[in-house]
Amino acid sequence: GFTSSINWYRNMDRNWQILADVAPVIHQPALMIYGEQDIIPKSENLLEFVPNVNVISLDCGHWIQQEMPEETTNAILDWMTGQKTISIAG
Repeated sequence: GFTSSINWYRNMDRNWQILADVAPVIHQPALMIYGEQDIIPKSENLLEFVPNVNVISLDCGHWIQQEMPEETTNAILDWMTGQKTISIAG
C-alpha cells in the first residue's frame, strides 16, 4: 500500500535536517514526463533546479505509467539511448 510513501512525509523534518547542506540544484541529465491532463500543475521553476532536464508531455493524467505504459517506456528508453554512458572508477 501506501506505508512507504506516507513514511517519506512522516520523516520530512529529519530529511530536511540531514539534507540542509546539500545543494538544491541537480546537474545530472534528467527526464521529466508530465501528463497533460494532470490536475497537479507543471513546475514553473523546474529548469532553475534541474538545468539539464528534458521534458516530455503525454496526453494523460497523473498516473502516466499506468495510463500510457508503452508510450512512457518508449519515452524513457529513447531518452536513455540519447545519454552518454558514464563510467565511474572506484
